[in-house]
Amino acid sequence: MKNIVINILKKYKWYFLISTIFVMLNMYFATYPSMIVGWIIDLLYNIEENKEQILLNIVYLLLAAFGLLFLRMPWRSLVTFLARSFEKELKNKLFEQFLKIKMTSLQNIKNGQIMSYFTQDVSEIRQFYYRAISYLTRIIATFLIVTYAMIRGTNIKLTFMALSPIIITAFVVIKLRKYVEQNFKKAQKHFTSLSEYVQESTDSIRTTKAYSGEKHQLKEFIRKNKALKESNIAVELHSTLISTSIKICFGLCYAISLIYGSKLVLDGEITIGDFTAFNGYIGLFVGPVEWMPRINCKI
Repeated sequence: MKNIVINILKKYKWYFLISTIFVMLNMYFATYPSMIVGWIIDLLYNIEENKEQILLNIVYLLLAAFGLLFLRMPWRSLVTFLARSFEKELKNKLFEQFLKIKMTSLQNIKNGQIMSYFTQDVSEIRQFYYRAISYLTRIIATFLIVTYAMIRGTNIKLTFMALSPIIITAFVVIKLRKYVEQNFKKAQKHFTSLSEYVQESTDSIRTTKAYSGEKHQLKEFIRKNKALKESNIAVELHSTLISTSIKICFGLCYAISLIYGSKLVLDGEITIGDFTAFNGYIGLFVGPVEWMPRINCKI
């Protein structure tokens, strides 16, 4: 399976490169709205004298918004194309391998397992690579480009102080993610077991009815279904803890920004426009931090 995946990725390597370029451009232009809003706020102190400059900046703001729209559309289309093409190629290769399996080996593989491979397993692999393509490149681009914009446009000390909770939260997320992965693997195992049981029960329904085994079949189904439910609940529980940690993290980021940033404004080290732009930059980190635990697990 690993070699199959690598070969498919090699086939679409140029598409990956183009997608990465679009992501970098997208994140670069994403910093402009906050920066332009900051410029406008600084110009509002003297509206009469700065009227033309304010109007010009509003035009720039609209152009930046349209630029983001036109950059995002082809990028999203390309990422979706890559994910679905990957899924198609993987299913084709998997089916080819399935046809090559010897009869003696087929006897040890249950129908439920085969269906699980072609449905849930392939879907999970596709989603994993979709997240890797979509999220990982955006996370790297955001941390590089936006952090640089914050340092260049505002204050280096404010930048590192305001972003410090993100580093702490990253360790918490990594710790909680292990529990998500463990419970998700259990959920997959229980899902496969339930699929196999339903397949076998369907195939042998006449025999079950002939020997009045409905009650036993129902009890076994309920037991397997309950195990699957408990595993999925555990996944959701730890996923919720991750989401809550991220929300607390950004609450702290904005609190630090508000307290220390206000002091810098009062001391004249930065303008109110710079301070406003800085808080806009923090907002750009929300998505990437939320995506971090999703790269290699289902959340």
